[in-house]
Amino acid sequence: MLRPDVVEYLKEHLRSFPVEALRKQLSDEGVGDADFEDSLAAALRSPAAPKKPALKPRTSAAALVFLGLGAAVILSIGFYALSRKPVSRSAEGNAAGPSGESAFIGRAGWVVRLPEGYVGVSNFTDSSKRHQVVYFCKKDTDPTNFLNEGLFGQLGIVKLEVLPTQFPNNPAGIANLSRMAAGKYKNAGEKFAMKSMQVATLPGVSVAVLAPFPRAEAFVLGQEHMYFFSAGQEDEIWRDIVLSLRDAHTEN
Repeated sequence: MLRPDVVEYLKEHLRSFPVEALRKQLSDEGVGDADFEDSLAAALRSPAAPKKPALKPRTSAAALVFLGLGAAVILSIGFYALSRKPVSRSAEGNAAGPSGESAFIGRAGWVVRLPEGYVGVSNFTDSSKRHQVVYFCKKDTDPTNFLNEGLFGQLGIVKLEVLPTQFPNNPAGIANLSRMAAGKYKNAGEKFAMKSMQVATLPGVSVAVLAPFPRAEAFVLGQEHMYFFSAGQEDEIWRDIVLSLRDAHTEN
């Protein structure tokens, strides 16, 4: 049976989330498969609903994407990430200190310290620049390699997605995030091992995907954003980048 509320929900989120992810999300909320199919067909026939900046999607839907403050705040977090040594830029992007240390400063004020010889290559998935994607890589890396995650381990690439979070930065939020992440891997038929992690003041979960496509992933919760890291394996480069993350909203 066609359900108008489900139609409107699908029209709003079809461009951002996979159909099967939305099907599972709505199924968990009591929407039957027949109702979903009828509503999906109606949503596909209708023009997409305009995005409303203030609208909050249903619980955990935004987290399925995986699945972007002022200059003073950015500088203060940059100082922290670089052992409080001044950086040469206060704007978003790569920044270098006088001792040769470098960092990447995100649009929302977060900072990641970069290993020697590394840079961050950034873009956004939306016109409002709320979903930032950054590839941390060696300076001479061919950007076309970003399209092949199978090369991340060999080339030492670490990908970071930063997006608004629907999970609160507290034990309940991290528990819900852990359940969502576990469901993602189980639904994909992947073998994985998950454990809790702490990045400075930020809670998160670290995931080692064992098969069929081995990789390392981590979900870290800030006050306003979720940070999703992915790489070929958990090595020194991975640990240096992930554990150096600092979030402007929690460090100040």
